[in-house]
Amino acid sequence: MLADFSERVLLSAMANDVETIYNADQTAVNYEYLPTKTLNPTKENNVWVKCAGKTKERATAMLLGDTDGNKHPPFLVLKTTKSKKKEVVQENLTMRHGFGRTVWTEVEPLQSEFGCEIYGNPTAWWNAGISLAFLKYHFGDRPDRETKKIMLLWDDFSAHFTEEVVAYAESINVVLERIPPRFTWVCQPADVAGSAVEVRAAGELAR
Repeated sequence: MLADFSERVLLSAMANDVETIYNADQTAVNYEYLPTKTLNPTKENNVWVKCAGKTKERATAMLLGDTDGNKHPPFLVLKTTKSKKKEVVQENLTMRHGFGRTVWTEVEPLQSEFGCEIYGNPTAWWNAGISLAFLKYHFGDRPDRETKKIMLLWDDFSAHFTEEVVAYAESINVVLERIPPRFTWVCQPADVAGSAVEVRAAGELAR
């Protein structure tokens, strides 16, 4: 199957006159709140301060590289509370990557500090809306998008191939190719190696 996948990518690249191929690696990131308690010794009285009560949290990271050896800003999806008001939810999605006003004041500076894009939702899972944001951020404004096609390899995951995502990719001349599930570890070494950037950013936000 790996040979078939390689041949499919090669033939597609030739048919579409693709020179640059991008590889997007979606991976789970687990980070820890350390410590969960802090001890403040004052001779006779020890004061214990409880933190959030969680020891581990989950985030989703999408890493991106290309055939020229370039690494591009990662996308992170963190868990955040969803407002009960529909209009607030829509405002957060439109203006603050899914975060509320208060949390966004912490998230926005982290994007600049760590060179990444950070989104939030109640599950910390990737979804079709974030797939669209990912495509727009990385490929929507490239100067040759009207005349030159590029290829994006990413996981065979439903949120990567919805009708809306596929249609938008076609509109900006991005050829989407599915990586077979059993071969992501071969095609996407970041799944094995991990990345320090998203772990640090997620940890900073958790403080």
